Amino acid sequence: MRPTRKRAPPLALLLALGAAGCETFAPNTCDPSAGGNPSVTYAGGQTKDGVYMSSPWDGQLLNFPGGMHYSLVHGLGIPPGWIQSYLSFDESGGPLAQAAGNQVEVVKVDGELIEVGNDSCVGYWLLVTAGVGSAPAGP
Repeated sequence: MRPTRKRAPPLALLLALGAAGCETFAPNTCDPSAGGNPSVTYAGGQTKDGVYMSSPWDGQLLNFPGGMHYSLVHGLGIPPGWIQSYLSFDESGGPLAQAAGNQVEVVKVDGELIEVGNDSCVGYWLLVTAGVGSAPAGP
């Protein structure tokens, strides 16, 4: 009598299941669109010597969950010549890294406001800097 041998699922099926990710098995509740996330006006930043900061480097950063949109009152009087955004997983300004891709999207800029949105479904803590003139070399 021959022992019964179980057949392994085809490799293609295993690869497809692994690439599907968690969203395949649960509803996706994140809506990062501007329509689904009205912009919140924030006027708590500081402008000094032509540079706006939404908070100090080591201060309370802005809560920035997936889909969040802020209209930041920058106080520069003219549209900024440069905008940089930084993210952290620590609300009190722990390690910060420059945002990339759709983590922070600049939606609109004018002489009063900078509108930014988190077009991802990951939550962060946000710091935005902007200014007139040339952009600084780094943090």
